[in-house]
Amino acid sequence: MIVKVRGIISYITLIVFLILLILSCATTGVNKYQPNIFSTKQELELGARFAKEIEVQSRLCAVQAVNRFIEELGQRLANVSDRPDIPYHFKIIDEPDQINAFALPGGYVYVYTGLLKQADSEAEVAGVLAHEIGHVVARHATERLTLLYGYRLGVSLLLGDDPSEIKKLVANLFGTGGLLAYSRQNEYEADKLGVKYVVRAGYDPKGMLQFFQKLKILQQHEPSKLEQLLSTHPPISERIKRVKELIQQSRTTNGKMGRVKYQMIKSLIP
Repeated sequence: MIVKVRGIISYITLIVFLILLILSCATTGVNKYQPNIFSTKQELELGARFAKEIEVQSRLCAVQAVNRFIEELGQRLANVSDRPDIPYHFKIIDEPDQINAFALPGGYVYVYTGLLKQADSEAEVAGVLAHEIGHVVARHATERLTLLYGYRLGVSLLLGDDPSEIKKLVANLFGTGGLLAYSRQNEYEADKLGVKYVVRAGYDPKGMLQFFQKLKILQQHEPSKLEQLLSTHPPISERIKRVKELIQQSRTTNGKMGRVKYQMIKSLIP
């Protein structure tokens, strides 16, 4: 009987230890109680590997003026984020029919030319980039990977040396309806952080709202164009409602829209 009790106590101790280990893994202040087995160093390495594979599979925008605009805008937002101490990379994938953007672990953000063509101001694009930065700040990608793989595969698989594994992971995780699709709570948190960073960077957060309203109109008339976006995000109407509330809470009375400059940039997008 004593042996059985000791065995039960040892088992409970092990469970408690594993729970505490998960909860104590590297996190940010924004999301510090979410389980995450990845250190910042591992996250950066993982992001670099995923980015390399994404760029092998995708055609990047070749117009340097447009690339420079997105990079500068993205860095401006990243600098005022709650995680400015990691390197950020902002790139454009040349797919005119794809209206979407996404962030990899470790600060790699990609936006499609199809999305950029839908926007009409710097503030609108800033809202998109700030949302993706929000995912990076909250470490949603590595949280999701922790839930998917846990200690069963974990870091040894995701940071292994087999290129074919990385290729399969990218396809499974980031494809349409991929495994890395964030929860609604993740998306709402990224919207909340996005509004905050847009305001901090001096842009009008109503640009973010205006872009969502455009997407809602597009959804009503050409839903097929938003298939990938809608497969990985909450309903647009709900996001509009929440962003309106966030803007009211921010009490921002002025901010840059940047319509004239953006129209010049937009005219260069292939």
